[in-house]
Amino acid sequence: MTSINAVLQALKEVEYIERPDADNEGEFLNSPSVYNYLSSEDQEKVDHAVEVVGDYVRNPAGKPNKRSITTLHKKGFSAHLNQDQYDPYRYVGSVTVGEWEINVSDPSSSEEY
Repeated sequence: MTSINAVLQALKEVEYIERPDADNEGEFLNSPSVYNYLSSEDQEKVDHAVEVVGDYVRNPAGKPNKRSITTLHKKGFSAHLNQDQYDPYRYVGSVTVGEWEINVSDPSSSEEY
């Protein structure tokens, strides 16, 4: 299981990534409109953060880990992972770090990435 320390380190590494010059205000850090314009070094940091944070906010069955989400809140991060209102088999959520939001949602059949 992923530790809170691993999550905090991964979030710290992506917190100050500069927003690329493009029309991407309000987009997730790991959305194509931001991610594709990052340096390969920053993309690796984002990939790592998405993997670690996504693992942390889910229990072994892939459902929301309420204790982990509460721990993130106590550490000062906005975090949520809830059932999708249109697809009961999919979870949607994000974690906010600095000015960035990281999408930790399950993929959907309609997403482009």
